[in-house]
Amino acid sequence: MTTYMELDRCQFLCSCRRTSSLFRLYFCRHCLAVRCANCVSHEVDSHYCPNCLENMASAEAKIRKHRCGNCFDCPSCGHTLSTRATATMLPKPDDPSKTMAQKAYYLTCSFCRWSTRDSGIPDQRQSTGGWQETPNPHAKRIAELIDSYHHLAVKEKADREWSKFVRKRNYMILLERYPVLNPRLRRYCSSSWTTPNREAEPAKKVNIPAAEAPEGPVTFDLNPYINQPLQLEKITTIRQRHLAPQVQPKLTAQLQPHPKCLVVKRSMRCRTCEHNLSKADFNPSSIKFRINLSAMYHVPELRFILPPPSTGAADVQAVPPPQRRTSSTWSALSSGRLVHYDYAPGKTQQITLTICNPAHRVTTVTLQQLTPEEEACYLGHLVLGSESTDMSPKTASDACGAGIQDNTPVVGSAGDTNSDGPKDPCFSTVKLTLPPGEIKLAARNAMAEYDENLPASLSAEGQTDPKVIAFRRGNKVGINVGMTPLSNVRFPRSKLSLAPVFEEGQEDTPPISLEHSLAPLRAAVRLQFDYKNVTTSLLSEQRAAAAA
Repeated sequence: MTTYMELDRCQFLCSCRRTSSLFRLYFCRHCLAVRCANCVSHEVDSHYCPNCLENMASAEAKIRKHRCGNCFDCPSCGHTLSTRATATMLPKPDDPSKTMAQKAYYLTCSFCRWSTRDSGIPDQRQSTGGWQETPNPHAKRIAELIDSYHHLAVKEKADREWSKFVRKRNYMILLERYPVLNPRLRRYCSSSWTTPNREAEPAKKVNIPAAEAPEGPVTFDLNPYINQPLQLEKITTIRQRHLAPQVQPKLTAQLQPHPKCLVVKRSMRCRTCEHNLSKADFNPSSIKFRINLSAMYHVPELRFILPPPSTGAADVQAVPPPQRRTSSTWSALSSGRLVHYDYAPGKTQQITLTICNPAHRVTTVTLQQLTPEEEACYLGHLVLGSESTDMSPKTASDACGAGIQDNTPVVGSAGDTNSDGPKDPCFSTVKLTLPPGEIKLAARNAMAEYDENLPASLSAEGQTDPKVIAFRRGNKVGINVGMTPLSNVRFPRSKLSLAPVFEEGQEDTPPISLEHSLAPLRAAVRLQFDYKNVTTSLLSEQRAAAAA
């Protein structure tokens, strides 16, 4: 299911001009705009331990240094340590000659079999708590630096506040021009009550304690490295040392269990209208959301279906022979680049666009391909870089054609050039023949996921032209679209988003003729849909979700 949702073939443009997949976006029902994680404000709601689910406030988490006092991680492999109980024989307090059994607890890792007994840590008499942390030898120095920089921050804040104060003119300047003031008024004007000044006592200078170098030279003993045998199993790795930066143990016998780090539950808020877009439940054991305005629950999902390649003789020779998919090649195929050999410039191919309605109501959708001016305005920064975000549509379109060197191949052509830069799209390489009218999508029905024979909603059967509608299945509709690759589009070779995928053992670099004939198949489409932001529609969605 994650692979199905994480396909990045169809990208959505956010309001901040960043492209993301649909499941990574949010939909603000107050601004009626799509937001991504970069254009929303993140707020921390609560801190909790991911192992014992202990919830704590922010102040308490800060005192505990964002660590849990009952759960620990293995210093060897990083897995969670479990508590084991064992019986130990101890002498009785009243009669030392006799022994009694008493429970003792120690920590062990079920993955790498490390335990606190390997490091010589004594067993505890209680199952939770009681495990003492190794004192930090640099704790005093760190506390001094934190205190010094805190006083320095307070002093700098006071200086900034004082610089904002507008100093008033002193009345003593009037005595030279108008010597009519009496001595009492002279004393009043020269007093500190009329002259705004800073505090009476001068601010103390903040002295940050400097680090002291050792008096004598540091000696280095080479005897353990030369005369003693090297035992790699007793030496810690770099990762194990970095997990404990305050001690940095060199031997495995010096490893100490690490308290588990706390995790947070955060909420996301729209920066424009300051409404919540996502807010999780306060209970750490709950995975529900109080507010969840993910775009995948409100914005129709758009996907495309390409027809299978033909079985001509030329195509069979061009396509590499199929081989068995391995685990190493599946990761590249899931998000890699594929080559379609049947598409030629100027040749129209029929593809299918599928639109899925996530809402529990009938939705009307309109599709329209962007013009070259609109592509230069909204998508020019994706081709030219971040410096084109402030350009006008004509300037960005001219830069798309002028920023390409002469040795750049032309998409679908051997050497044809085009002098009309502003009329050519800077992003799209294909022209789509989209239906001009509106398309109605049926409401989402949870039972349709289990029974495909359920009839669609009667209110959604508005357009049944077989030339436009390929199929209707529940809340999903397929649209027949004609795709024609353009022959007058130029783009840098480094911007290619389409390349052949080879299996293991084949040549990684394609032939030169094949590399020059490759072209990315991409188009910019505007998707408009109606969204009823009224109380009745929201209540109906909640009731339908509860019933489902």
